[in-house]
Amino acid sequence: MAIFDDVVVNAKSAAAAVGKKAGEIYDLSKLRISLASLRSELNKQYQALGEAVFNNEPADETDAIKANIAEVKQNIEDIEKVLASARNTVICPNCGEKLQKNAQFCYICGTPVPTEPAPVCKKCGTELVKDAEFCYKCGTPVAEKAAE
Repeated sequence: MAIFDDVVVNAKSAAAAVGKKAGEIYDLSKLRISLASLRSELNKQYQALGEAVFNNEPADETDAIKANIAEVKQNIEDIEKVLASARNTVICPNCGEKLQKNAQFCYICGTPVPTEPAPVCKKCGTELVKDAEFCYKCGTPVAEKAAE
């Protein structure tokens, strides 16, 4: 019976590993879909900005569109960093080229690549983007707010 118990334990741990990997693939797929949606939104915002400039709209209207563009671009950058981390790559802070995770300099533009370790979710262990406030996988706050 001990052999049978070992087989059952090994099968359970293998099933758990497969389930975890499937969950990670699902999460990355959702991020890729979000990234495509954000890129589409960015194109719409650029088109709206072009139309506003062409029609000589007031500056406050174009400024609002520019703010939307900046926000969408930041969201795209955050998702690209998470995806790059999952692929064991980093993104050059200057030119945006995908580099090997252990690269110290960008091979395209020569910019030094920051080497500080990425934050990790304290609940599920997922590697997070630098300024994340919540884990993209489980929603856990990254840092506890100081009591006021």
